[in-house]
Amino acid sequence: MRLKHALILTLVAGGLTAALLAIDLDRRIAALAAGDLTPGQVLVQAGTPYLLALGAVSVLNLAALLLLAFALSEERTRAILRQCQREPRIHPDVPETKAEASAPPTAVWTGGTVTAWRAEHAGPCFELWKQACEGLPSIGPLVREHFDTFLSAPEFDAESSAVAVTPDGAVRGGVLALRYPAFENDGFWWLESPAVIGALWVAPECRRKGAGRALLQFTETVARRRRRPRIFVGGLENFPHLVPGLPEQDHATRVFFAALGYGEVRRSCHMEAEFEGYVVPQELVEREQSLKEKGFSFASAQRDESREFEAFLERSTLDHKPRRLEKFSAEPGRFYLARHDGRIVGFIHVSAKDEQSRSGINLIYFLSDYRSAGLGSVLLVKAHELWKAMAARGGTIWTYPDAAARFYPRAGFKTVQEWVCYGKDLTHSWNDPEFVKRWR
Repeated sequence: MRLKHALILTLVAGGLTAALLAIDLDRRIAALAAGDLTPGQVLVQAGTPYLLALGAVSVLNLAALLLLAFALSEERTRAILRQCQREPRIHPDVPETKAEASAPPTAVWTGGTVTAWRAEHAGPCFELWKQACEGLPSIGPLVREHFDTFLSAPEFDAESSAVAVTPDGAVRGGVLALRYPAFENDGFWWLESPAVIGALWVAPECRRKGAGRALLQFTETVARRRRRPRIFVGGLENFPHLVPGLPEQDHATRVFFAALGYGEVRRSCHMEAEFEGYVVPQELVEREQSLKEKGFSFASAQRDESREFEAFLERSTLDHKPRRLEKFSAEPGRFYLARHDGRIVGFIHVSAKDEQSRSGINLIYFLSDYRSAGLGSVLLVKAHELWKAMAARGGTIWTYPDAAARFYPRAGFKTVQEWVCYGKDLTHSWNDPEFVKRWR
């Protein structure tokens, strides 16, 4: 017997029991009114045990209803998955020939076909993107300038991007794909670069016709041909404002990706702060004083401290050390240093001010021996001195939910939106010799 059948029987049994108890109670009250029973007999025979039985039956019915709703939801998800598995995929299960591997993927949906991305699709895709995103939580206005910046970025992958078109050539959906840069330059040649879905949208009137699934499978096919180990939906760190993932409350889209085999990878929070009127919490004032008594000091960086900062980087576990030293030497005014007994033990690096006079935080870092000492909160407060010197009006940062809940609110940041990054493992493994090779 399936779970939902058992729950239905339980619900029916509970309802019948409640009805019988109610009928019996009505009979006893009628007997009391007719004088056949005394009030004492009614209280003895239909007192506390009787009421407890009614309460237990009510609780049982409520629990059965909740479990039944859960079971029906699970059954619906399984039905979606079964339907997805029955539908033909656009990538073959047998090895492709060279001709097939070089040919662009093909896919169809109820209202048309999916075709590879071309530059002339940018205009209609942007208008369609705004239409599809109307009413959904967003970080800010969707402007063409940001869209074009996204398309001109080196991470944009035109070969994995596509549009859904009708027979008359009208664009009714699209998928924009990206790829991480190669890891070879950092010495991690064995890390294969995953594919990334930067955006996926379908015109409202064309939804539930297979367009979204066909677009997604187009990108997956290219990723498989390139032997990518996995594919992500959002989560590209270089473009968090454009591809953060899926809005946490957008349940319909999250169910769509879950039905196609994607699972939650991580969450990120977009936080903002207005710097005017910020007051340092008293607990952090006291913490800074306590740290100073233990030999710590805090000061904005100076240009003549480049050599000292370079020595600190050599003791650290940070990557891209030459690039970080270059940034420090070029703009030390965006760094605030923490010292212990005169030696640098950590720093905070704020981002440059944008056209809207907003800044943020690039990195907070401490040597391993000085972590969990409370230095981070103090440096976060000290960053306000840098923002004031830059004349920044407000700030924007991206972080994880735990830090968004307990760390950044002390500096005046509030969560605007929580986003979910989804991922899916593709068909390759370390047993495949071709998979282990570096990709190009």
